[in-house]
Amino acid sequence: MTDQTLSTPAASCSLRSIRFRHGNLNISADLTAGSFKYVKTVLSYQNKLNEDATSFDFRTDLIADRKSTVRLQISLNLKDLLLKSLYWHVYIILEDPASGELAEIPVHMDTRQRLFHKFLYNGAHHTENGFSFYPFYTGDKTLAFAYRECTPYDSTSLIYKEIFAVLLYRLTRSYWKKQHICLVCEKFSSMAQDNGYYFFKHCMENNEQAYLNKKILYIIDKKSPDYPKVAPYGRNIIPFMSLRHMCCLLAAELIISSDSKYHAYATQCRHSIFNRYIKKKKSVFLQHGVTALKRVDAFYGKGMRSGCDLFIVTNTMEEKIILDNFGYEPAEIANTGFARWDVLKDCSQESHNILIMPTWRNWLDSVSDEAFENSDYFRNYMQLLNSERFSEILEKYDLQIYFYLHAKFQSHLKTFHIASSRIHVLSFGDTPVNEMLMKCRMLITDYSSVCWDMLYQNKPTLFYQFDLDQYNEAHGSYIDMHKDLFGDRAETSSELFDLIEKAAEHDFALKPAYARQRSEYFQFKDQQHSRQICKAIKRRFC
Repeated sequence: MTDQTLSTPAASCSLRSIRFRHGNLNISADLTAGSFKYVKTVLSYQNKLNEDATSFDFRTDLIADRKSTVRLQISLNLKDLLLKSLYWHVYIILEDPASGELAEIPVHMDTRQRLFHKFLYNGAHHTENGFSFYPFYTGDKTLAFAYRECTPYDSTSLIYKEIFAVLLYRLTRSYWKKQHICLVCEKFSSMAQDNGYYFFKHCMENNEQAYLNKKILYIIDKKSPDYPKVAPYGRNIIPFMSLRHMCCLLAAELIISSDSKYHAYATQCRHSIFNRYIKKKKSVFLQHGVTALKRVDAFYGKGMRSGCDLFIVTNTMEEKIILDNFGYEPAEIANTGFARWDVLKDCSQESHNILIMPTWRNWLDSVSDEAFENSDYFRNYMQLLNSERFSEILEKYDLQIYFYLHAKFQSHLKTFHIASSRIHVLSFGDTPVNEMLMKCRMLITDYSSVCWDMLYQNKPTLFYQFDLDQYNEAHGSYIDMHKDLFGDRAETSSELFDLIEKAAEHDFALKPAYARQRSEYFQFKDQQHSRQICKAIKRRFC
């Protein structure tokens, strides 16, 4: 996109209509350009990596409307475009005749248009891979588009269910208020494997409902493979997107989640009106992983959309990171350790397993299989897993490799073809991550925060960071990857193989220097982390 943003009030563009027809996107808008000259209209992909930025030019016809206004008839053929997830923005590019400089302005939507697209309009471009491309309005009331996988909750019928739930809740408000509801969930309310589940389990088994004076309920999709695990808790389980779920969410005094509080509902669905209710809810952020290797303050910082009222951390270093970068006060941070660490124990005796668990890259979100296979990410891991030297090491030391691809890349799992019978590719949800971490002797990762779970168990981690510069540009880190890691680091597969051999020769013992870091990091190692979290919640909210 351009380097300059137009700020003059003399130039503006307002939406008139949007139509999808036979794979074409057609937009009509009125442009008041003032002294500026219209150049073109672009659809621009929102991405942190400049070299991966993508934009498409619309075909635009200009029709004189009034003396100061030009009608733009904009069209774009979507069928042959390589669309990426998640957000695309429409910009009008203008030129200042005096200076020749280019500037961009968005397309504004008035109140009537925003209400129409939120509640009534369901037009979209649907692709063969089960994704849809549809319009929405940003916080600045400007036109944008989302490209994401379709969900069962994208139809306008959801609005009627939500409105009914709101009316039902208001009629029975006194009943719901007496419940003092506290909702617990994990990623997209689709699983029970992480800090949310282990916190909930602790509360159910240790009468923490009485201690906190709250009805503690767990939200989970009934289609989840983990649903049978939580089903015995009966009425303390809330089926995701049920009418009861909606009423409980409206009544909830607190949301406790390993991700943001918005994972307590299908907030990404197209027409939901529940975002406004969730925004007002108090929340506890249990975290999914230790905050150190990836910058997330733009998402989870105080005052941000995914911000919280109590931020759970695991050690004094992480606590300082939150204080220095996220804007929270000391009273809004609790150093307790993770709930899932309550059950963490070393089960690797007699094990010959090494877990390889790379994290995701936001520049590869929802790309095609072809684009994924052409990425450095895929090529490096395929080179690693199919290396002849790697196979020789596995045979020499009688090792088994379990390769666990990040959940966001599961759709590309079939592209990984492994020749060695000693390498096993795992699908998301097949085995709980906690279980894999307890059974393995060593972890190989790039930037995944599960390395802290390994350190907690006194086990080694090797860091394979072949794309550190690109990762830092897109995600960033709070620590120096060259100096502050508690494990040996490699940038090439050859370096990694050397480190694997050395670790195997020393029976996968944690090096003394990293053992000293472990003793400095963790305040609690008593497996009473959920209890400490309950105490922190009591202090903060009760």
